[in-house]
Formats: sequence, C-alpha cells, structure tokens
Amino acid sequence: MAATENLTSTLQSWWSDVKKYAKPAAPTPEAGGPAHLTLPLGPYEASDTMLGSGGYARVVLGRHRETGQKVAVKLLETKADAAKDRAASSEAAIVREVAALRRAGSHPNVCQLYGYFRLTDTCHAMVVELCRGGELFRIVEQYGAIDENKVRPIFNGVLAGLQHLHAQGIAHRDLKLENILLSERDGSAIPKIVDLGLAHVHARGADGAGYADRALTQFCGSRSYCAPEVMARLGYNGYTADVWSLGVCLFGLVSGFFPVDEASNRDWRYERLARTQHVHPTTSTVATIFMFYNRPCPLSPALVHLLDRVLQVVPAKRCALSDVAAAAWVRGEARPPQMPAPLAPPTPSADGATAAAVVDPPPAAETMDSSPQVEIDITDFLTRSGGSSSADWPQIDPSVYRSLGDEPGAMAAAAPPRICRQRAEDSVGVAAT
Repeated sequence: MAATENLTSTLQSWWSDVKKYAKPAAPTPEAGGPAHLTLPLGPYEASDTMLGSGGYARVVLGRHRETGQKVAVKLLETKADAAKDRAASSEAAIVREVAALRRAGSHPNVCQLYGYFRLTDTCHAMVVELCRGGELFRIVEQYGAIDENKVRPIFNGVLAGLQHLHAQGIAHRDLKLENILLSERDGSAIPKIVDLGLAHVHARGADGAGYADRALTQFCGSRSYCAPEVMARLGYNGYTADVWSLGVCLFGLVSGFFPVDEASNRDWRYERLARTQHVHPTTSTVATIFMFYNRPCPLSPALVHLLDRVLQVVPAKRCALSDVAAAAWVRGEARPPQMPAPLAPPTPSADGATAAAVVDPPPAAETMDSSPQVEIDITDFLTRSGGSSSADWPQIDPSVYRSLGDEPGAMAAAAPPRICRQRAEDSVGVAAT
C-alpha cells in the first residue's frame, strides 16, 4: 500500500493540474486494497503505475477502457518547478514529437502514437505503444559488448525503422541506445525507435511528391552520438547525421564502448581519427579506434567494412542509409565482396604522435589534396598545420582533451569512453530550426 501511495504522491507532485482530471478507480480485490489513481484520456486511461521517468516527463501504464489493451502514457509538463526538482519540456519539442509520430504512422520498428491530449496549458499526455522489453541501453549496460550475430537482427530492425522515418521525411536527430526500446513478438525481441522530440519533419516538396531538402542548423542531440557536422554548429543534412548516430549505436553494441567521447576537437580520439581519415583514407577507422587502447579488433571484416563507411567524419564520404541496408554484414555475410587486405592503423609513438611510416600513403589520386574539397569547413583543423605529414601535426596537449591522462604517452593507455546514459541537448547557443 505504501508503494502505491508513493507512486500516486509522485505523480501528483509532478503534475498538480492533473489532479483536477484524475479520479479514484475501484479498489483492488484484496481486502483493504488501495484505490488507484486513474486519468481519463479519451478511450484510454492512465494509471499511477510508473514505468519510467526522465528530466521532464513521466511514463505510466495505461489501457484502452473497452479492449483492455495496455499502453504507455507519456505525461509532460511545460512549466518548470525548481522546488520540486521538476524540469520542463518545451512546447516546441512536444509539437515536434506529435507531428513526427503522426507523420510516421504505423511501422513495426517505430513506437506508434495512439493519441495526444492537452490536459491544461502546461500539461500534455501522449498515449503510445507499450514496449515491455526496456531500453537497448540497459542490455549494453548490463552485459557489455554483444556478439555481432545477436546484434544483427536487432540492428536490422532499427535500420528498418530509421529507413521508414526517412522515407516519411523525418530526421530523428537523437538516435541513441536509450531511444531504442524492445518489444516482444513470437518470442523475438523487436526494436522500436522512440522519442522524436528533437525530430525534424521536412515539408512536402513543391511537386507534392517527396519532401523538400533543407539544411538544418539546430544543434541538438546527445553528445557521444552527435555527428561531427552537428557538433561543429554547421548546416547539416539530418538524414546523414542520423547515419552517424546509427553507426555509434552499432559500434557501442558490438564493442561495449563509444567510438569517441564526442565528435569534436575536445576529444583527442576524434581529432586523431579525423586526421587519420584525412591523411590515410584507406586505413580502417575501426582498427584505428581499437589501436587507441592497444586492443585487437574482434569484429568480422564485413562489420568493420560497414562501420568504416558509416563513421566517416566528412558527411559527403559517409555512406547513405540505402548503402547500409545493402551492406554484406547486414545480409549476414562474413566478408564484403572484393574486400582488399586491411591496412594496419598508424602506430602511436611514446609521445603520442602517430608514425605515418607504418602505413603506406595512398596514391595521389586518392588523397584529399588532389580531390575536390568537400565539406572542408568541417575538418579545417586537418590542414591547419600547413602540411599532411606526421611531423607537421600539432602535439597533443593532455589538458585539452577528455579522458586523456596527464603524461604525454597516456593516449595509448587511456580507457575507452564507456557507454553511459546521456541527456539530449537542444539548441545550445544556436537558434532553433
């Protein structure tokens, strides 16, 4: 009884206005059982059984009053309350999420919206599909790296969901392990993409078919999943940025850690990775990441090949979602077709600099110096030293980078950025678009 009272108290303390609309349900069959709080929402009703909570929302269990179908009810408040440690969702985020979910409609790998209700000027309720399997994040948190053969069917479901969103003109912009829930069907775990509060819904094209292409400028998303062009506060393609985030999710599932702490120069991993892609474009990105920690790469050649193409710093070089769907690893093949022998990543010296002699430079026709300069503003730091040899590279200043030790040679011994829960940021220092 105390637990139920605490849940009801928590629910009421978060949404004081909800109490006007809530009503006690019938007592439980047990003798002396407590009456539960219910909230009518059209054909549905929300209970006081808490399923989860975040900075500005609570998710409670609900049901359809006639059919008994169980649903999840997401309750949001746009009025902050510091005294009750209650943050506020923005009205724009709620409008975006409802619009995106309505556009998305029904798909096996996207959490479906059943109804939206505005309770008061500041209280909102969204009735959505119930996913009892919890977050994909929890699995990585509990078990660490997962065998890639077990990851493949889950990833393929996420890929299908993201393809559907893109086909409907929706860029998610906050794809991460916490925003992929698991549902069960016929004994199998079915991934569901959720939380479209930061999604951008593109307008219809002038011809009425398809959607108008538009460069986005809003900085949003979760730090370790954000694409480099988003972190750089540049105009970006939302679909291409989603591909990077999808790659981070896949890398995290099969390795148990993030490829970079964040895709900006504040992270030494990213700077080294970006420079390697610029100077040695045929070198494996995945092998380079594992080299940072003196670890052999345990992933199959087909998966390495896919991740190498997805985790490209320059957006124009990042593979499209259609290419991801056609990748050998996605189809269950161990090696991609006509895959050349992999090159070893550049070896760091004791002072943290990279010895370029370990890897032969690519032919002149394949270097960025001899190819059209694409998205060079994103990787301007790659050429700021005036040359492309390792001797010209600026030395690492350990005080600048996250997770880097105090000694010059600490890079090789640094721990990889662990998978951790991250709160999304929205329009930090940039006008929302």
